[in-house]
Amino acid sequence: MKIISKIILSLVVVVTFLPIGCKQGSIKTEEPESATFRVETPVISGDWKHIFNPSDTRSEIDTTWYTNDHCFAKGPDGKWHAYGIIGHKPINPWTGENKLFHISADSISQLKWEDHDYALEVKPGVERVLWAPHVFEENGKNYMFYNIGNLQEKAPFYASWGQLCMAESDDMFNWKRHELNPLFSDPGHARDSFVFKDNDMYYFYYTRTFNEVDLRSCVAVRTSPDLKHWSGPKIVHIQPYEADWAGDAESPFMVKRNGLYYLFVCRALTDYNETHVYWSKDPLDFPIENLVTSLPLHAPEVIRVSEDEWYISNTGWDKKGVFLAKLEWK
Repeated sequence: MKIISKIILSLVVVVTFLPIGCKQGSIKTEEPESATFRVETPVISGDWKHIFNPSDTRSEIDTTWYTNDHCFAKGPDGKWHAYGIIGHKPINPWTGENKLFHISADSISQLKWEDHDYALEVKPGVERVLWAPHVFEENGKNYMFYNIGNLQEKAPFYASWGQLCMAESDDMFNWKRHELNPLFSDPGHARDSFVFKDNDMYYFYYTRTFNEVDLRSCVAVRTSPDLKHWSGPKIVHIQPYEADWAGDAESPFMVKRNGLYYLFVCRALTDYNETHVYWSKDPLDFPIENLVTSLPLHAPEVIRVSEDEWYISNTGWDKKGVFLAKLEWK
């Protein structure tokens, strides 16, 4: 599978800083201090490598296995690990996505990753699904954030409240659920966790509708000082497409580079394989006008190995597993 990337645009933003209390134009004795930020464009720069086909190790059950929203993390063993949604056709996320796959590799560039036992399986009567995990490492402990759906029978057919949960692990293999799950719930099948740390504050980004009746697709964020106690929600990005499940603002992913923030958003209802990237100076506000580029990907994850080595992934219902390609910023 090979996707040829396109450089859409390159922008330059000039930000002027004024002393507190001063109004624009009120400084007459000297020019205001200014700083220039260059908005960079993420570009797919290499061939796609098919690192995981779930049917390879499950052919005795079925050969129509797929993966979906997923994450990558480096473990204490020095290996790379990936976790994510797994299911098989016919596709029904509410009945068929009840486990999280787990694969690992000695190197991010390893061609075929090792398949392990499932990281988590649903707890009957407590969890309905297991969706879109994100793993965040802090002080030697790994925290997995994920969604367990809604137990109400008709939950798939309205903007039901999704439940965001957490599990912890010391070794990347054995995960213990947080005793006070869920951490919080939100309307519009709230899901697709991404946790980001900036200036000693944790930011939890996720997909939801604007509210219970305004069904615009949104990315929201909550903040925390400790990963366990979270603030109320703030909407940081809005797509106009309306759906009970906020399907045009899926799989949010955040990257901070050179003083700017980049939000990746999968617009799966507009085009299943379309991800937009937006820039901002403020991690709490990503205007739709701040579009940087569009990438032909579903639910991508960005992997930073070093400042000079980046990768991006691709997956989805229409693909046979997980793919990786090199990424550059231009």
